[in-house]
Amino acid sequence: MIHLDAKELCLALLRADTEDEVISLLSEAGLWEGQGDWRFFGDREDNYSVIGVQQSRPEAALVEKVVNAVDARLMDACQASGVNPESPQAPQSIRGAVARFFEGREAIGEIGGKIRAWDNQKRREVARGITIAATGEKGNPCFTITDTGEGQSPDRMPDTLLSLDKKNKLRIPFVQGRFNMGGTGVFRFCGRHNLHFVVSRRNPDIVRAMGESDASTPFWGFTVVRRQNPKGSAKNSVYTYLAPLGTDTKPGRGGVLRFEAATLPLMPQRNSAYAKETKWGTAIKLYEYQATRFRSHILRKDGLLYRLDLLLPGIALPVRLHECRDYAGAEERSYETNMNGAIVRLQDGRHDILEQGFPDSVQFELADGERFRARIYAFKKGKAETYRKNEGVIFIINGQTHGYLPTSFFGRQKVKMGRLADSLLLLVDCTQMSGRAREDLFLNSRDRLTNGDLRASLERQIEEILSTHQGLRALRERRRREEIESQLADSKPLEDVLASIIKRSPSLSALFAVGKRLVNPNKPKEVAKAEKAFEGKRHPTFFRFRRLEYGKTLVRSCPINHRCRLLFETDVVNDYFDRDESPGRFSVAMRNGTSPEQPVVHILNLHDGRASLNIDLPGDVAVGDILHFRIVVEDEMLLEPFVNNATISVEAPARPSRGGHGSRKPGDSEEGKGAESQLGIELPPIYLVRRDRWPLFKFDQYSACAIRQDESEADPDRIAYDFHINVENAYLKAEMKEGREDARLCEAQFVYGVVLIGLAIIKDAVERERHRPTGNAGNGDNSDPEEPLERGVDRLTRALAPFILPIITSLGSLQDEDVGTLSRIGDDE
Repeated sequence: MIHLDAKELCLALLRADTEDEVISLLSEAGLWEGQGDWRFFGDREDNYSVIGVQQSRPEAALVEKVVNAVDARLMDACQASGVNPESPQAPQSIRGAVARFFEGREAIGEIGGKIRAWDNQKRREVARGITIAATGEKGNPCFTITDTGEGQSPDRMPDTLLSLDKKNKLRIPFVQGRFNMGGTGVFRFCGRHNLHFVVSRRNPDIVRAMGESDASTPFWGFTVVRRQNPKGSAKNSVYTYLAPLGTDTKPGRGGVLRFEAATLPLMPQRNSAYAKETKWGTAIKLYEYQATRFRSHILRKDGLLYRLDLLLPGIALPVRLHECRDYAGAEERSYETNMNGAIVRLQDGRHDILEQGFPDSVQFELADGERFRARIYAFKKGKAETYRKNEGVIFIINGQTHGYLPTSFFGRQKVKMGRLADSLLLLVDCTQMSGRAREDLFLNSRDRLTNGDLRASLERQIEEILSTHQGLRALRERRRREEIESQLADSKPLEDVLASIIKRSPSLSALFAVGKRLVNPNKPKEVAKAEKAFEGKRHPTFFRFRRLEYGKTLVRSCPINHRCRLLFETDVVNDYFDRDESPGRFSVAMRNGTSPEQPVVHILNLHDGRASLNIDLPGDVAVGDILHFRIVVEDEMLLEPFVNNATISVEAPARPSRGGHGSRKPGDSEEGKGAESQLGIELPPIYLVRRDRWPLFKFDQYSACAIRQDESEADPDRIAYDFHINVENAYLKAEMKEGREDARLCEAQFVYGVVLIGLAIIKDAVERERHRPTGNAGNGDNSDPEEPLERGVDRLTRALAPFILPIITSLGSLQDEDVGTLSRIGDDE
């Protein structure tokens, strides 16, 4: 090196905030151009084949570095105590490690190892062991992730921090990392040359406790990773790292640069990135990280903090974030804060952001025995966007997001929660899944779902959970009542006119269920006001079948092609089966005739004193079988468990009702072959939206229609939607201003034209859903296979709004001589 010694070069690279600075420093030292000074990352010339297929999004890649830092802290605590991480004496879970090393106790059941039970002081204290500092330009940030974990010696770095496929953590049960590749996902998002910096030192306490013999342990080791373009006949790029020591004796296998120092200023303090000294650990700097959403202040609602919270909703250890860029006017306290995960953030602020009775939890399993726990969050209006964007259902393992389904999932016809789509978040804990099932459901990059039967089965169970959840159904009804209460008086005439329009058209009458709804889907105002908040008890004093005296056997029948649904009433709190301390235990066993008891697949929803148990009938039952169910509720404080027995007779398959979507195939009509069956789309109530109510539906001057999905109270098989029509649409106003037609007639034509277009879009969606193959669960990413219906109606009616009135008025005035011109055009041959 020409000007700087190793320590000075290390600190200069650490403080550099652009790739140009890094290249300049290495060039001055004579280390940038020399190919012999660079070593293949992972000692593999084909490493791009592994590194290039990691996370597809920069925030998901950054999460892996945070996860590695958490693992390093847990590994440090275990080894410093003299325990081999792979031995039976080591903790057998992440929660177990957190409880033992950071709480001084063993985790028992659901108690221990959860940072949501810590006070703020303890969270801050532990968080200072893992920090993220944002430096550089506001529009081109650098991120430094530093931990006081186990650290690595210079000679160990090629086999740990700079390795691929080494399986270093494969047999360690209390860490998240498995494949020794996820941390490389950040490479592609670092600047033009994909540069990132690593410096580390091994904890001396581990060296002593574990009896390690490594001559390089007193040293700090550091290097820079870069991406080099394909050369010669090579087809792919290759990642290399700086390793110039001993290159004469070990070509391509040199050692990283190193130096001795008691401490290094690697950690941030307030808004100073490298002010706090540390004796050991690891710091990784990502130069010019390419992530648009991170260019703002990282602690703001659109910054890094909230995104990490969602991607690590149940993080094992808290992390301290420091904004070290120059933001004028920022107060001192706004420079740093904890990242505790979305579960903790939602718990701490639940009274201000969540609807009463939420979060709620549900435990369920699939037919193959895979078990899950879901936590349902229902946000107050306008509160959800702070905590999630397009994520609706998030799948997590050991606190880390592994994939998600978008909010459009809530609008599926089987879920019927489209009205609440902008207020729902479902966290599905997949930690209990078997290793084989994890491989089948998630990609190794841990940011996307796969397709297949397992995903399809899981989605079906989640659809059932959401569609039957009493709390969500009540909230959906209340939201609907609040939105349309002021317009109810005006809606009936509009609906009656629409019914008469459809009746006059034979083709439309054949498609839609024309007629008055049997019931008012909104509870009367007086009833709504009379409802009182449910106040549950910590332990139940009763848990029995609904409207049946405790101790009596429930006797009923169930078609073989249906799920068996049993309703209970109780006085226990909603989180009884999911809380940390003294949780309840729920079990369902079944015997067929005199056969031995066996567990059955079931879903239990408990909300505000009502529990809904949905049971999948086993595949080997037959019509005529008599099934005996024993349902047990118990906990450590109950003197006796609550035992409820049910006898279910299996009946012949039920035929779907005539009004239900999918109940008949086209051409099955009794009135004649080829006739198209009714789709079961209930005639919608129509509400007119003026400018003052635009924000409620996210309207602007070009919007035409918003639909809100609901379950039909008159017939559960029918599809119900409310239609909200923007009668201050710019094109409608322009036509009305021209005055060629009566203003009221013009508005009515626009309204009914938009509604009919909306019904056509819904009809198309119903037919596609009817004919969609079973098990079609998407296209391999985190998206729904199709555009959400509500969004489709909004988009298409917006596009057609300029043409609706011209079509109605112009085509309606066509004369015979105008039609005759078509004969001169000719037919398409």
